[in-house]
Amino acid sequence: MGLRLVKAMILGLLRLAHQTLGIDAVSRYLVVADRADAVLGAFGATIDGPGVIHGPLVIHNAEGDYRNLCIGKNVHIGRLTLLDLTAPVVIERDTTISMGATILTHTDVGAIPLRAEMPRSVAATRIGSGSYLGANVTVLAGCNIGPGAVVGAGAVVTRPVPAGARVGGVPAEQL
Repeated sequence: MGLRLVKAMILGLLRLAHQTLGIDAVSRYLVVADRADAVLGAFGATIDGPGVIHGPLVIHNAEGDYRNLCIGKNVHIGRLTLLDLTAPVVIERDTTISMGATILTHTDVGAIPLRAEMPRSVAATRIGSGSYLGANVTVLAGCNIGPGAVVGAGAVVTRPVPAGARVGGVPAEQL
């Protein structure tokens, strides 16, 4: 059996799972998949490709499909990346997101008294063209990464990063 036929069969099974169990069934598959490109595109993500989108990939808060995800050409997304799709995530062309990165689009403390001080917030997140996110970077909701920026491994981005900037640390600061 050819690889193309196997991929078509997997997509067919995932479409059936989506119809009966919803998008979470597809997201569970991405956690064990070796590559995620075709699956994301088949379920609503915009992928300008070609590029490399490794699995396992963790998708959080997709509402019915992956329409809140837009990936440009020549993008590399490393293994065990987490993408929160509460709001749009745009990853522009020629960008590398290293393994273990987390890109968030919302903050929600849940139904606890702290909610009065910290209400739920939702904001789209954009990773600019030609940028690089090191391993295990966390980008908080609305903290856009400017074109050509570099975010050092393990950094936590708590505010927008300007174009061409080099940042690192917790919280991420200019290097």
